[in-house]
Amino acid sequence: MNKLIKIVLTLFLLLLVIIPIAVFITYPYYNDIALKIKELNVYDTTKNTFITFLTTISPSPEKFKVEEFSSDSIEKSLQSQEVILENKLLEELNTTLSIENVLVEGKVFQGVSSKTMDLGFWHFPLSKYPGQKGNSVIIGHRFFNIPPAKDTFFNLDKVKIGDPITLKHSEGEWKYIVTEIKIVNDNDLSILKDTDDYRLTLVTCTPLWTSEKRLVIISKLDKLYQKV
Repeated sequence: MNKLIKIVLTLFLLLLVIIPIAVFITYPYYNDIALKIKELNVYDTTKNTFITFLTTISPSPEKFKVEEFSSDSIEKSLQSQEVILENKLLEELNTTLSIENVLVEGKVFQGVSSKTMDLGFWHFPLSKYPGQKGNSVIIGHRFFNIPPAKDTFFNLDKVKIGDPITLKHSEGEWKYIVTEIKIVNDNDLSILKDTDDYRLTLVTCTPLWTSEKRLVIISKLDKLYQKV
């Protein structure tokens, strides 16, 4: 009996030493490991590959349009307009944004200042609400939080054409499908303009650890999955 107790205690002490060392060694690679595990889903991989192929052979006409550039940055664009936010409907309805394929998930907040991004994903106040016709714009920090936190656009550069993006709140759910990925200058306000389709535009900084340019993910509402 004493021998068994000694063995158990020895194993316990070894675990106390090994586990912290293992965590210390693997933590820097946590994000890559988690994404690789996510990619093991054969069904999702096959589906996304097929959607990417269809999108490639039938590209969006918008890819051929010439973009306009403005002298003001996205974050300063509100200063030239009087924006009044009477209520925070998206916050009241507990709105969340998720991109399951790249481990992104967090709450959407409303405000008239870019400092709103410090709370989570920022719904640009001049843009449409999710599910409405037009351009719904959500902007987020890239490295204010880092994985394993999910309420960050740290992994946004890993999004692929065909990936689903879900926006939901207590009264509805909308699934968008990524149709275009591009990088623009930080003074390009064309990505904020309203559109005639049902669009969701995600914006963050790029390259990682800089604010030199803007990474833009454009997706269109998949009405087949729309639940209102």
